Amino acid sequence: MKKVSVVIPAYNRAGLTVRTVESVLNQTYENIEIIVVDDGSTDDTRERLRPYAGRIRYVYKRNGGASSARNLGIRLATGDYIGLLDCDDIYLPGKIEKSVNYLEERPDTGFVHTPIYLIDEEDTVLRSVSFFESRRTGWISRRLLLRNFIANSTVVARRSCFEKAGLFDETIFNPADWDMWLRLAGRCRAGYVNVPLTLYRTAESYTLSHLEQSEREDLIVLEKAFRRNPELSPRFKNRLVSNVYCRHAVCYLSIKDFDKARQKLILSIRKHMFNTGALLLLAAVTLLRGNFYSLIKWRRKFFAMKSRLLVRL
Repeated sequence: MKKVSVVIPAYNRAGLTVRTVESVLNQTYENIEIIVVDDGSTDDTRERLRPYAGRIRYVYKRNGGASSARNLGIRLATGDYIGLLDCDDIYLPGKIEKSVNYLEERPDTGFVHTPIYLIDEEDTVLRSVSFFESRRTGWISRRLLLRNFIANSTVVARRSCFEKAGLFDETIFNPADWDMWLRLAGRCRAGYVNVPLTLYRTAESYTLSHLEQSEREDLIVLEKAFRRNPELSPRFKNRLVSNVYCRHAVCYLSIKDFDKARQKLILSIRKHMFNTGALLLLAAVTLLRGNFYSLIKWRRKFFAMKSRLLVRL
């Protein structure tokens, strides 16, 4: 039985980190190495994990960000496969076993990802997020440029994939995972187990500074991808930049900053005049204003209720 190393970067989420570790210990797969990299926590993370000594490897380092913690964990990993799990997310039973079985049956596939259930701070399921399987397998780097559809805590990859693609870019904060998946997908075939196997925690809230930084870094990720792929046409590049502006417009709408959202939508359309999503959103923002946000909230509540019913079934 091949070894799987699960790398958990942790920072000031002691209680949630314990639940995350428990979810890995409760897996049906037996040969698992758990590496918790404490990225300079100032809470009681170390003390809360002390009872697990002997079952996990705990490493403390000076604070350097989640990417630096992931990179240290990957370097320390001794497994044939490496899974990445954030300290506030949870593996559902069978996650590792299903991922390994998929890769063992497909030696030409380098890494595998899955759908997720989005949860809040109280572990309440908000909704499920899944995709058409045929579009998420194989050589997916071009599709992945359009948007990041890989949730960080779902990936299990062969060690050789990281050796080919490199580690996380520690100079990028928000879209570091997108940058990593793009490089992985450029070197290795992707696999997709079409069953939600990870509970992915989201606060679903943004700050203005967070959104501004995220937008800058998304554009940096695209610039890096453009340098790696000089064959991409100017038209396709403009379409990708247009998508970034449109995505961030939606985020600005979530904090009711309609003026900023409108600015981003105009930028999106200037880059790609046939971005129908941006065109429709701009019309809605212009005509509906405050009522548009009410529509978004109603839509979220509807899908949250639908997801909770599916989980119970």
